[in-house]
Amino acid sequence: MDIRLVEREDIEEAKWNGCVHYANNSKIYGYTWYLDNVAEHWCGLVEGDYQSVFPLVWNQKIFGIKQLYQPLLCQQLGLFSVHVRSKKRIEAFLEAIPSDFKYIDIHLNDRNYNIKKIEELDLVEKPNYVLNLNKPYEILSKSYSSNVKRNIKKAEKSNLFLSTNITPEKLVAEVKKSQEAKGNNMPDQLFHTAHRIIYNCLHRGLGGMHVVTDKDDDSILHAAIFFMYSGGNVMINLLNVTTEAGRKSGAMHYLLDYIIKINANKRKLIDFEGSSIAGIARFYESFGAENVPYYHLKQNRLPWWIRWKKK
Repeated sequence: MDIRLVEREDIEEAKWNGCVHYANNSKIYGYTWYLDNVAEHWCGLVEGDYQSVFPLVWNQKIFGIKQLYQPLLCQQLGLFSVHVRSKKRIEAFLEAIPSDFKYIDIHLNDRNYNIKKIEELDLVEKPNYVLNLNKPYEILSKSYSSNVKRNIKKAEKSNLFLSTNITPEKLVAEVKKSQEAKGNNMPDQLFHTAHRIIYNCLHRGLGGMHVVTDKDDDSILHAAIFFMYSGGNVMINLLNVTTEAGRKSGAMHYLLDYIIKINANKRKLIDFEGSSIAGIARFYESFGAENVPYYHLKQNRLPWWIRWKKK
Protein backbone atom coordinates (compact mmCIF):
# COMPACT_ATOMS: atom_id res chain seq x y z
CA MET A 1 0.00 0.00 0.00
CA ASP A 2 1.57 3.29 -1.14
CA ILE A 3 1.23 5.62 1.89
CA ARG A 4 3.42 8.71 2.20
CA LEU A 5 3.64 11.77 4.44
CA VAL A 6 2.87 15.08 2.71
CA GLU A 7 3.57 18.42 4.39
CA ARG A 8 0.77 21.01 4.38
CA GLU A 9 2.46 23.28 1.83
CA ASP A 10 2.86 20.36 -0.59
CA ILE A 11 -0.69 19.02 -0.38
CA GLU A 12 -2.65 19.24 -3.64
CA GLU A 13 -5.79 20.79 -2.24
CA ALA A 14 -8.17 19.89 -5.07
CA LYS A 15 -7.17 16.22 -4.84
CA TRP A 16 -7.24 16.12 -1.02
CA ASN A 17 -10.65 17.80 -0.83
CA GLY A 18 -11.93 15.60 -3.66
CA CYS A 19 -11.04 12.53 -1.63
CA VAL A 20 -12.80 13.87 1.48
CA HIS A 21 -15.83 14.88 -0.60
CA TYR A 22 -16.28 11.56 -2.41
CA ALA A 23 -15.38 9.30 0.52
CA ASN A 24 -18.51 7.59 1.80
CA ASN A 25 -17.39 8.57 5.31
CA SER A 26 -17.03 12.22 4.27
CA LYS A 27 -16.98 14.74 7.12
CA ILE A 28 -16.56 18.49 6.97
CA TYR A 29 -13.68 18.33 9.48
CA GLY A 30 -11.38 16.73 6.87
CA TYR A 31 -11.31 19.55 4.29
CA THR A 32 -8.13 21.60 4.00
CA TRP A 33 -9.96 24.89 4.69
CA TYR A 34 -11.47 23.46 7.88
CA LEU A 35 -8.14 22.13 9.12
CA ASP A 36 -6.47 25.46 8.30
CA ASN A 37 -9.00 27.20 10.55
CA VAL A 38 -8.66 24.90 13.56
CA ALA A 39 -4.94 24.10 13.50
CA GLU A 40 -1.70 26.04 13.23
CA HIS A 41 0.26 23.00 12.06
CA TRP A 42 -0.94 19.95 10.17
CA CYS A 43 0.23 17.55 7.51
CA GLY A 44 -1.24 14.37 6.12
CA LEU A 45 -0.76 10.76 5.14
CA VAL A 46 -1.77 10.16 1.53
CA GLU A 47 -2.37 6.91 -0.34
CA GLY A 48 -1.65 6.81 -4.06
CA ASP A 49 -3.06 9.75 -6.01
CA TYR A 50 -5.10 10.96 -3.01
CA GLN A 51 -7.44 7.97 -2.96
CA SER A 52 -7.08 7.99 0.84
CA VAL A 53 -6.04 10.79 3.21
CA PHE A 54 -5.41 10.96 6.96
CA PRO A 55 -4.86 14.42 8.56
CA LEU A 56 -2.18 14.74 11.24
CA VAL A 57 -2.59 17.82 13.44
CA TRP A 58 0.49 18.53 15.55
CA ASN A 59 2.22 20.88 17.98
CA GLN A 60 5.40 20.97 20.07
CA LYS A 61 4.27 21.88 23.59
CA ILE A 62 6.39 19.41 25.58
CA PHE A 63 10.12 20.29 25.44
CA GLY A 64 9.81 20.91 21.69
CA ILE A 65 8.78 17.30 21.03
CA LYS A 66 6.20 16.83 18.25
CA GLN A 67 2.85 15.37 19.24
CA LEU A 68 -0.47 14.75 17.52
CA TYR A 69 -3.61 16.18 19.09
CA GLN A 70 -7.30 16.73 18.33
CA PRO A 71 -8.00 20.41 17.67
CA LEU A 72 -10.89 22.32 19.20
CA LEU A 73 -14.24 22.14 17.36
CA CYS A 74 -13.03 19.24 15.26
CA GLN A 75 -14.64 16.14 16.70
CA GLN A 76 -13.50 13.41 14.30
CA LEU A 77 -10.66 12.97 11.80
CA GLY A 78 -8.81 9.75 10.94
CA LEU A 79 -8.92 8.00 7.57
CA PHE A 80 -11.03 9.25 4.67
CA SER A 81 -10.97 7.06 1.58
CA VAL A 82 -12.75 6.34 -1.69
CA HIS A 83 -11.55 2.75 -1.21
CA VAL A 84 -13.05 0.27 1.22
CA ARG A 85 -11.93 1.30 4.72
CA SER A 86 -10.82 -2.19 5.60
CA LYS A 87 -9.23 -3.14 8.88
CA LYS A 88 -5.99 -3.66 6.95
CA ARG A 89 -6.09 -0.17 5.40
CA ILE A 90 -6.88 1.64 8.67
CA GLU A 91 -4.15 -0.23 10.53
CA ALA A 92 -1.67 0.48 7.72
CA PHE A 93 -2.32 4.21 8.09
CA LEU A 94 -1.95 4.08 11.86
CA GLU A 95 1.34 2.22 11.51
CA ALA A 96 2.49 4.79 8.90
CA ILE A 97 2.30 7.66 11.41
CA PRO A 98 5.93 8.85 11.60
CA SER A 99 7.86 7.88 14.73
CA ASP A 100 8.91 11.49 15.35
CA PHE A 101 5.39 12.12 16.68
CA LYS A 102 6.18 10.92 20.18
CA TYR A 103 2.72 11.33 21.66
CA ILE A 104 -0.59 10.69 19.91
CA ASP A 105 -3.97 11.83 21.28
CA ILE A 106 -6.50 11.92 18.42
CA HIS A 107 -10.05 10.99 17.43
CA LEU A 108 -10.76 8.72 14.49
CA ASN A 109 -14.06 9.03 12.64
CA ASP A 110 -17.00 6.72 13.24
CA ARG A 111 -16.21 4.66 10.12
CA ASN A 112 -12.70 3.79 11.38
CA TYR A 113 -13.43 0.73 13.50
CA ASN A 114 -12.52 -2.95 14.05
CA ILE A 115 -8.91 -2.05 14.74
CA LYS A 116 -6.68 -4.66 16.33
CA LYS A 117 -4.49 -3.95 19.34
CA ILE A 118 -1.34 -2.18 18.13
CA GLU A 119 1.60 -2.01 20.53
CA GLU A 120 1.14 0.71 23.18
CA LEU A 121 -2.06 1.88 21.48
CA ASP A 122 -4.94 2.85 23.75
CA LEU A 123 -8.38 2.85 22.11
CA VAL A 124 -11.50 4.10 23.89
CA GLU A 125 -14.98 4.40 22.39
CA LYS A 126 -16.52 7.89 22.67
CA PRO A 127 -20.29 8.43 22.32
CA ASN A 128 -21.83 10.56 19.60
CA TYR A 129 -25.58 10.88 19.13
CA VAL A 130 -27.14 10.91 15.67
CA LEU A 131 -30.79 11.22 14.65
CA ASN A 132 -31.88 9.80 11.30
CA LEU A 133 -34.65 11.95 9.82
CA ASN A 134 -35.75 9.58 7.06
CA LYS A 135 -39.21 9.00 8.60
CA PRO A 136 -42.37 11.10 8.76
CA TYR A 137 -42.50 13.63 11.58
CA GLU A 138 -45.40 11.78 13.20
CA ILE A 139 -43.16 8.71 13.64
CA LEU A 140 -40.06 10.67 14.68
CA SER A 141 -41.96 12.62 17.33
CA LYS A 142 -43.29 9.39 18.87
CA SER A 143 -39.70 8.68 19.96
CA TYR A 144 -39.55 11.89 22.02
CA SER A 145 -39.40 11.44 25.76
CA SER A 146 -42.29 12.67 27.90
CA ASN A 147 -40.04 15.52 29.10
CA VAL A 148 -39.42 16.70 25.52
CA LYS A 149 -43.16 16.62 24.73
CA ARG A 150 -43.91 18.51 27.93
CA ASN A 151 -41.35 21.22 27.14
CA ILE A 152 -42.61 21.64 23.58
CA LYS A 153 -46.13 22.22 24.88
CA LYS A 154 -44.78 24.72 27.41
CA ALA A 155 -42.83 26.53 24.68
CA GLU A 156 -45.89 26.74 22.44
CA LYS A 157 -47.55 28.81 25.17
CA SER A 158 -44.49 31.01 25.80
CA ASN A 159 -44.86 33.63 23.05
CA LEU A 160 -41.73 32.54 21.17
CA PHE A 161 -40.50 33.50 17.71
CA LEU A 162 -38.34 31.36 15.39
CA SER A 163 -35.83 33.04 13.07
CA THR A 164 -32.31 32.91 11.67
CA ASN A 165 -31.52 36.46 12.78
CA ILE A 166 -28.37 36.25 14.86
CA THR A 167 -24.77 37.20 14.07
CA PRO A 168 -21.87 34.81 14.65
CA GLU A 169 -20.48 37.31 17.17
CA LYS A 170 -23.72 37.31 19.17
CA LEU A 171 -23.98 33.51 19.17
CA VAL A 172 -20.36 33.00 20.25
CA ALA A 173 -20.67 35.70 22.93
CA GLU A 174 -23.79 34.02 24.33
CA VAL A 175 -22.06 30.62 24.35
CA LYS A 176 -19.10 32.12 26.21
CA LYS A 177 -21.40 33.86 28.70
CA SER A 178 -23.33 30.64 29.31
CA GLN A 179 -20.19 28.57 29.85
CA GLU A 180 -18.73 31.11 32.28
CA ALA A 181 -21.99 31.12 34.25
CA LYS A 182 -21.61 27.35 34.64
CA GLY A 183 -18.03 27.79 35.87
CA ASN A 184 -16.52 26.47 32.64
CA ASN A 185 -13.67 28.80 31.71
CA MET A 186 -13.09 27.78 28.10
CA PRO A 187 -9.93 29.00 26.32
CA ASP A 188 -10.31 32.14 24.21
CA GLN A 189 -8.86 30.14 21.32
CA LEU A 190 -12.08 28.11 21.18
CA PHE A 191 -14.21 31.21 20.61
CA HIS A 192 -11.82 32.68 18.03
CA THR A 193 -11.87 29.34 16.22
CA ALA A 194 -15.67 29.26 16.37
CA HIS A 195 -15.85 32.65 14.63
CA ARG A 196 -13.58 31.47 11.83
CA ILE A 197 -15.46 28.21 11.29
CA ILE A 198 -18.90 29.82 11.30
CA TYR A 199 -17.91 32.51 8.81
CA ASN A 200 -16.18 29.99 6.56
CA CYS A 201 -19.22 27.69 6.61
CA LEU A 202 -21.62 30.54 5.86
CA HIS A 203 -19.38 31.77 3.03
CA ARG A 204 -19.46 28.29 1.47
CA GLY A 205 -23.17 27.70 2.04
CA LEU A 206 -22.30 24.96 4.52
CA GLY A 207 -23.99 26.25 7.65
CA GLY A 208 -27.09 27.83 9.08
CA MET A 209 -28.25 29.68 12.20
CA HIS A 210 -31.51 28.95 14.01
CA VAL A 211 -32.77 31.18 16.81
CA VAL A 212 -35.65 31.44 19.28
CA THR A 213 -36.43 34.87 20.70
CA ASP A 214 -39.31 36.53 22.50
CA LYS A 215 -42.08 37.33 19.99
CA ASP A 216 -42.59 40.82 21.42
CA ASP A 217 -38.89 41.65 21.85
CA ASP A 218 -36.37 39.93 19.59
CA SER A 219 -33.51 41.22 21.74
CA ILE A 220 -34.49 38.63 24.35
CA LEU A 221 -32.71 35.47 23.26
CA HIS A 222 -34.07 32.12 24.44
CA ALA A 223 -32.00 29.64 22.40
CA ALA A 224 -29.75 29.46 19.36
CA ILE A 225 -27.88 26.81 17.41
CA PHE A 226 -25.43 26.73 14.50
CA PHE A 227 -25.46 23.69 12.24
CA MET A 228 -22.66 22.82 9.83
CA TYR A 229 -23.75 20.95 6.70
CA SER A 230 -21.52 17.96 5.99
CA GLY A 231 -21.52 15.34 3.25
CA GLY A 232 -24.68 16.70 1.66
CA ASN A 233 -27.07 15.23 4.22
CA VAL A 234 -25.66 15.71 7.75
CA MET A 235 -26.39 18.69 10.01
CA ILE A 236 -23.69 18.93 12.69
CA ASN A 237 -24.45 20.75 15.92
CA LEU A 238 -21.31 22.89 16.23
CA LEU A 239 -22.49 25.40 18.84
CA ASN A 240 -25.69 25.92 20.76
CA VAL A 241 -26.85 27.94 23.72
CA THR A 242 -29.91 28.19 25.94
CA THR A 243 -30.32 31.30 28.08
CA GLU A 244 -32.02 31.50 31.47
CA ALA A 245 -35.17 32.69 29.73
CA GLY A 246 -34.92 29.72 27.37
CA ARG A 247 -34.61 27.21 30.20
CA LYS A 248 -37.86 28.52 31.63
CA SER A 249 -39.67 28.50 28.26
CA GLY A 250 -38.46 25.15 26.90
CA ALA A 251 -36.94 26.95 23.91
CA MET A 252 -34.25 24.44 22.89
CA HIS A 253 -36.76 21.57 22.86
CA TYR A 254 -39.01 23.78 20.73
CA LEU A 255 -36.16 24.71 18.37
CA LEU A 256 -34.93 21.15 17.85
CA ASP A 257 -38.49 19.95 17.31
CA TYR A 258 -38.86 22.61 14.60
CA ILE A 259 -35.61 21.50 12.91
CA ILE A 260 -36.76 17.90 12.99
CA LYS A 261 -40.21 18.81 11.66
CA ILE A 262 -38.97 20.78 8.61
CA ASN A 263 -36.41 18.08 7.72
CA ALA A 264 -38.53 15.00 8.45
CA ASN A 265 -38.94 12.30 5.82
CA LYS A 266 -35.72 13.36 4.09
CA ARG A 267 -32.39 11.57 3.73
CA LYS A 268 -30.84 13.73 6.42
CA LEU A 269 -29.18 13.22 9.78
CA ILE A 270 -28.71 15.45 12.80
CA ASP A 271 -25.28 14.87 14.35
CA PHE A 272 -25.48 16.23 17.89
CA GLU A 273 -21.66 15.97 18.41
CA GLY A 274 -21.49 14.05 21.69
CA SER A 275 -21.51 13.87 24.59
CA SER A 276 -19.66 11.98 27.33
CA ILE A 277 -21.50 14.14 29.87
CA ALA A 278 -24.42 12.03 31.04
CA GLY A 279 -26.96 14.86 31.21
CA ILE A 280 -26.19 16.09 27.70
CA ALA A 281 -26.26 12.54 26.34
CA ARG A 282 -29.69 11.99 27.91
CA PHE A 283 -30.93 15.22 26.35
CA TYR A 284 -29.95 14.08 22.83
CA GLU A 285 -31.29 10.58 23.43
CA SER A 286 -34.61 12.11 24.52
CA PHE A 287 -35.22 13.11 20.89
CA GLY A 288 -34.69 9.53 19.69
CA ALA A 289 -31.03 9.94 18.72
CA GLU A 290 -28.84 6.83 18.69
CA ASN A 291 -25.24 6.46 19.76
CA VAL A 292 -22.82 6.16 16.81
CA PRO A 293 -19.45 5.91 18.62
CA TYR A 294 -15.98 6.79 17.41
CA TYR A 295 -12.52 5.94 18.72
CA HIS A 296 -10.34 8.12 20.94
CA LEU A 297 -6.80 6.91 20.27
CA LYS A 298 -3.73 7.47 22.42
CA GLN A 299 -0.16 6.29 22.07
CA ASN A 300 2.73 7.36 24.32
CA ARG A 301 6.16 7.12 22.72
CA LEU A 302 7.72 9.89 24.78
CA PRO A 303 11.19 9.40 26.30
CA TRP A 304 11.02 7.72 29.72
CA TRP A 305 12.11 10.84 31.57
CA ILE A 306 9.00 12.84 30.50
CA ARG A 307 6.55 10.00 29.84
CA TRP A 308 4.97 10.60 33.26
CA LYS A 309 3.69 14.03 32.09
CA LYS A 310 1.20 12.30 29.79
CA LYS A 311 -0.07 9.51 32.04
